[in-house]
Parts: sequence; C-alpha cells; structure tokens
Amino acid sequence: MAALVVQMTLMKYGRDHELDADALGVQIMADAGYDPRALINVMTILAKASSGSRQPEFFSTHPDPGNRQERIRQQIATKFPEGVPGQLTLGRRVAVR
Repeated sequence: MAALVVQMTLMKYGRDHELDADALGVQIMADAGYDPRALINVMTILAKASSGSRQPEFFSTHPDPGNRQERIRQQIATKFPEGVPGQLTLGRRVAVR
C-alpha cells in the first residue's frame, strides 16, 4: 500500500512537470518567433499515437494530450490576450530523405 501511495505521488509530479514544460514551450517558442499554437498539433499527434491505448490519467506519468491542449490554449491566451501576432511563423517544411 505504501509503495502505491509513493508511486501515485511521484506520478503527480511527473504530470505537473509536463504541464510546466508546456507552459515554458509556449513562452520559448513565442520569444523565438514561432507560433506556439503548433504545440497543440503536437498533442494531437501524441493522442493519435496512443490510439486508445491510454490508461486513465490518474495512473499515467504524463497528462492526457487533450488536457494538455486545453492548458496550452490557456497559456497562449494569457500570453497573447489580443490574439497571436501574425508575424510568428510555423517554420518551414523539411524534406525527409
């Protein structure tokens, strides 16, 4: 029982750290001139990659990608209350060889 409690406590910190990393990602991307809304697409890719095999978030070391998308949207809205500036870029496509 004690091991389960310790594991659940440590997983919470892992999830919190992932959400903190997402918030920093929004900040760093915007400061570097990239559109942080691209992070929302990354979470879509992660959700598709798990393709229904995810365990309940309570037992997971990472937050659910859908929840992360919402938190990223909130971070973007906080950073850019009047909308994301048009000069931020999504980058360019890279040819895969």
